[in-house]
Amino acid sequence: MNLFYEKTRSPVLLEAEEHNQNPASFFMRCFSVPDGAGITHRLIVVFCVGWLLLAHWISQRAYCQLSSTAGQVWKTYDVEPFLQVAGAGSEEHIVHWILQQTGYEQWHGKHAASLSADKTKLSCYHTPDMQEKVATIVKRFTADSALPHRFQIRVIGIGSVRWRQQASETMTAMPTATAGVQAWVVPRENSAELLNRLLSRSDVEELPVGPVFAANGVPATLSGVRERTYVQDITINPALPNGWQPLSATCREGLSVDVQPLVSLNGELVDAVLRCRIDQIERMASVSVAVPVGDRPDVKLEVPQISAVRIGERFRWPVSRTLVIGLGLVPWPVPGQNKAASAGLFTEIKRSDAIVVIEPRLRNEKPQQSAPPQSDIGWTPSRSFSSFFSSESAF
Repeated sequence: MNLFYEKTRSPVLLEAEEHNQNPASFFMRCFSVPDGAGITHRLIVVFCVGWLLLAHWISQRAYCQLSSTAGQVWKTYDVEPFLQVAGAGSEEHIVHWILQQTGYEQWHGKHAASLSADKTKLSCYHTPDMQEKVATIVKRFTADSALPHRFQIRVIGIGSVRWRQQASETMTAMPTATAGVQAWVVPRENSAELLNRLLSRSDVEELPVGPVFAANGVPATLSGVRERTYVQDITINPALPNGWQPLSATCREGLSVDVQPLVSLNGELVDAVLRCRIDQIERMASVSVAVPVGDRPDVKLEVPQISAVRIGERFRWPVSRTLVIGLGLVPWPVPGQNKAASAGLFTEIKRSDAIVVIEPRLRNEKPQQSAPPQSDIGWTPSRSFSSFFSSESAF
């Protein structure tokens, strides 16, 4: 009995006995409570210490339990091989592709779900069926990442739609979702001849950035933008000599085509997401307003009239064929390479049959990306994140 008593006594009691002190007094002295303190003081100390011990106990044993109403499980996937080649921030490409492929509504429903990624892994909390889909998509990004597929992408504009009549014999139509947009696949052996024929036309123009090479899973953006500053409004400012000043604004026009290709695991098919954004200034409508201060001068304000086009499409085609996408007769705010800069260019309204050509290249072919031609009117170079051989990081 004495042995049991010795083993079960608390360290506080043992230490109090060693100092020949009352255990209660020794306990209070440990927390700087004088012996003459009243009962209320002592109870407050005991109460506070008790709460501290309880909070420490809960923090050691409490845990967060995720809802698993649909049998969700937590899994992580290694994406570091892809990120080492694609660059920092490229994990966003995998996350966006998963959301597009599986459907955004699958991640915002009544059942708990989570999808996130960092520079080494992708974390997913979802049902086992969804985990299988996520695993397949991740493999498409990480498989053979050291030697990825490449795609040559070009954007050209043709002044007439009659080119389709001659090219129809070698092209096979594909379904599209956007009105006015058409797509065809061309055998690899005929694609070079078709492209040369289009580029030799007198009414053809290509984006000044030239052809851009895209790597598997990494978006490539062919874009160009030019700006015009105009007087949008006036502001009253008594501190100025005239009591007012014009309020300027900037209007941008240009064309941007974004393509993200991804090869299937067996290497036979290509999935690609295409996004196109076109803005063209058709005219600047002017209006005169009287300044309500000073001599009340008339000020000419401008209101831009802009023609805008937004296109989003998904395509799947054999890797042995070239994809040709006709965006239709759309605004073509692309400067001619031999035109001098002038304000009159902004009033030139032009429409072209815009064509996007996506050609899968063999893995052992080295891309010969041409340098973009010089332009005198502020055509912004392409933000291309397309080549795994460049030092630019993906968006």
